[in-house]
Amino acid sequence: MKELRFYEYGGFQDALGNESDSISDTSLSSEEIQYLRSISETVSPGKSVFEITASKIRATSMVGVISFGGVNIEVLPKLLKGNQSASGKPDNSILQNLMFMLSYTNAIEVADIGVGSLARSCDSFIEAYVSIFGDRLSRHLIRYGSPKAYVERSENLHTVKGKISFAKHSLKNNFDQSRIFCDFSEFTEDNGLSKAFKFVAQSLLRLTKNSSNVSTLSRCVGLLDSVEPSYISSEEVDRLSIGKRDPNFVALVNLTKLFLKKLRPEFAGQKKDRVFTLLFDMNELFEEFIYQVLKRHESVLGIQVAAQKRKRLVSAERDFLNTGQWVDRSLFDTYTDISVKPISGPGFIIDTKYKIVHSRKSHYGIGNQDAYQVLAYRQIHKLETQEPSVALLYPRSGEDLQKEFRVNGSGTTFMAWTVDISVDLRSSMEFLVQNLRDLIVRATTDYKDNAA
Repeated sequence: MKELRFYEYGGFQDALGNESDSISDTSLSSEEIQYLRSISETVSPGKSVFEITASKIRATSMVGVISFGGVNIEVLPKLLKGNQSASGKPDNSILQNLMFMLSYTNAIEVADIGVGSLARSCDSFIEAYVSIFGDRLSRHLIRYGSPKAYVERSENLHTVKGKISFAKHSLKNNFDQSRIFCDFSEFTEDNGLSKAFKFVAQSLLRLTKNSSNVSTLSRCVGLLDSVEPSYISSEEVDRLSIGKRDPNFVALVNLTKLFLKKLRPEFAGQKKDRVFTLLFDMNELFEEFIYQVLKRHESVLGIQVAAQKRKRLVSAERDFLNTGQWVDRSLFDTYTDISVKPISGPGFIIDTKYKIVHSRKSHYGIGNQDAYQVLAYRQIHKLETQEPSVALLYPRSGEDLQKEFRVNGSGTTFMAWTVDISVDLRSSMEFLVQNLRDLIVRATTDYKDNAA
């Protein structure tokens, strides 16, 4: 197995632990590089996982894992990395914080207390996910056994079972009167959901290298011994009736559906056909995480929060080829990332950007398009004559950035702010909330200063 660990917006760790972006240092063949390029460009429509040239390869903002034909590639978000441990060895903050963010935004269902143990026992992103699935499935099978359900069957039998299918019987048994073709329902553990559980368990056994995960998944496969594994699409799982179940079972089904979306049916076939991807866009995850932090702390912060607020850019048009008169028209949707309304005072808009900003960069690393976009939000989402305050929110990269900019020729301003997501998010949520509180206070003060 060839294994590579990349970090977002950068290269990979070579054999000496140094970062490299040279294709020649990957140990991948030209065929494997070409196959990786194809996966990178097609696995997530409109987004590339890697930037690959003739000699260089760098990760983008997509994090997660890609596995194919003896190659296992992991991409981790380095902006989640904390300080080194006291021993001088890199700590496990990246994995721990990533799993916490995924749990906090409901991208995965795992108890908060389990995040830390996952990071300690698993040394990679995929192993943590495999551990969650294996533990949930094992607990359910040991406690309740294989889930049983009624399955509709049609078979040519020696005795009557269910209803005789006369049409099929006449076609099949003209010359053999010892059999009767019947349609019947059978209450069995060899059903769609059990087949899906076993397919995923066997597929993940081919991916995992963690001895604990191998043991857990092997136990699950053994407990499903009478079930024939089969790929079942996540849409088919949705159509299955699972009845009233405990939260662990519902979470297990949801995680099974997630894996089924990533495991192609041919994964169980020849090695070269096995492709597994489990990827998340850090831009989207960062936005959703900040929204959830604000939403869950509304009462503490004294705010009301809404996500993805829509407003039309155009309210009227006129046609100079016709009458030239203004006509009311509602055109062109605009969406803010996060809309915040304090209990007292005007609202303001937060536009999250998962990018590296730093005082030593030109314009601090703030792109022109970022500034144009947030200023457009300020104009479009104003209420009568009141324009909302606006802020660009970035993850902290080495140093804090808390600035306000005044637009040339006007009193209009916008802010740029960073929040530290490299701290232990599970134990330092209060610190993050305080950082966002400071932003809210400054945004409100910004409005009052400009109004004066």
